[in-house]
Amino acid sequence: MTTYAAVEGMLEVLDANPELMEALRARILTREILELPRMVAELSASQARLENTLREFMEATNARLDSLGSVAAELSASQIRLENTLREFMEATNARLDSLESAVVVIRRDLGDMKGRHVEMDLQGKIHGILGLRRMRRVRVVRAKYPAVSLPKFCDNVSESVEEGSITDDEYVRVMETDLIARARRRGFDGCVYVAVEASNRLDRDDVDRVERTRRILATVFPKSEIRAMVYGVEISNEDRRHAESRDVEALLERSY
Repeated sequence: MTTYAAVEGMLEVLDANPELMEALRARILTREILELPRMVAELSASQARLENTLREFMEATNARLDSLGSVAAELSASQIRLENTLREFMEATNARLDSLESAVVVIRRDLGDMKGRHVEMDLQGKIHGILGLRRMRRVRVVRAKYPAVSLPKFCDNVSESVEEGSITDDEYVRVMETDLIARARRRGFDGCVYVAVEASNRLDRDDVDRVERTRRILATVFPKSEIRAMVYGVEISNEDRRHAESRDVEALLERSY
């Protein structure tokens, strides 16, 4: 019998006797190999569980990320609302501050005007005494801004000088805007004395320059008269006082004239 025939015969016997096939398989194959199908099945099941767990984890993670995205969007929207509210508050505050600053400027200006008018009124009441101490008599205010005084003869003389071309329209305005002009007589001088005065709460070089210009204009209008210039107020700096002295303008303070 050939080897092939013997093998064929053995296979037929094994096919006819399954128990012999199992016994032969147990002899030939190791336990590990025999357990391999079961291990593969368990591994497949574990892999399936791992995939399910991983999928659930990813789904949960995506849900959390979506939730965080919503929270971030809400925070961003809240920040924008807060920034808008803060900007509106700052704009409203700045507007109120600007309005307040404008009101303060107006109040200061009005207060300055009131103080200036008080000084001008005070000057009219004291001009007779001021000039009296300088040996002048028959003092009379011929022009004042506040309270308003305009003696016709004086104004006519200034107007005639404009018509004659002796002074300009601008110089006429300067004379009429001078705070106070008084006419007086001085012992030892036959002609009239005209005294121009600029009054201010706080005297400065501008007051000095204005009244010095008025003096020069009055010297043209009244060439035979003596013309003096003064500034009268509550305070003056040392620098502005020196400037007045250099322009031959007498500086008087209300508390010490």
